[in-house]
Amino acid sequence: MTVTRDYDDEPMTDDELQDAARHLTRRFEDHDKQFLTLMTPQQRAAHERALWMLYHHVDRIWEAPKQAGGPHPVELGGYGAVAGLRDMLDLLLGHLDEVQHNAGDDPDRYRARMVVDELED
Repeated sequence: MTVTRDYDDEPMTDDELQDAARHLTRRFEDHDKQFLTLMTPQQRAAHERALWMLYHHVDRIWEAPKQAGGPHPVELGGYGAVAGLRDMLDLLLGHLDEVQHNAGDDPDRYRARMVVDELED
């Protein structure tokens, strides 16, 4: 018999959320690097751009309380998932940087551009 449990029954602390994100990313490292190695330099450059865009989005959420003149997010509590995502993205960018370096990529040679189109129903 499988017992289904809502994750909010026993919520993780901010520290546990941040640690879980780091742990998950470290366990993902070999898979990530293997897949990144299969990409072309152009694909890696586009991937890097996408990761940076997501990092900046999460970082804006992290910085918002300070920008509003409030306390540091750590003092507010409830920002463990945000901190964990920032750490996760930082580690993913590190994986990419290592693969680009080992492959001899020149990231400045490529410029990634993202286009968002509205899909018709």
